[in-house]
Amino acid sequence: DHDYYSQPGMLFRAMSPEQKLVLFENTARNMGDSTLQIKHRHIVHCHMADPDYGKGVAEALGIDIGTVDLTPMKSDSRDAWEKDKARGADLNVPTQPANPKSAMNLPPEGRDTNVKDPATLYSWEDDPQVL
Repeated sequence: DHDYYSQPGMLFRAMSPEQKLVLFENTARNMGDSTLQIKHRHIVHCHMADPDYGKGVAEALGIDIGTVDLTPMKSDSRDAWEKDKARGADLNVPTQPANPKSAMNLPPEGRDTNVKDPATLYSWEDDPQVL
């Protein structure tokens, strides 16, 4: 059990541009005030699934992807896991919640899919993921 990134990468590439934007924005908002280290680590994991996924999450978080160490986190041994976990320890500082630039001009409800009735957000008949 070592391949944690192929399947999420395939799902990401199957998404429409709008679905990707919703994913980026909701991820950024839901990471709230996580430390910068955690945000960088999540960007790395997203990038390992698909480089555009990592770039999109970084942009939504307001983080320059060029500042993120994108070296893959293999964690294939206890020592490697400890090193991966410690990466960016200097970034273990509080951050402000993200307000994605792409969502700046949206009404208060925005594109947030955390609503009482998610069926109001889309038609399942038009979803390319439904077989």
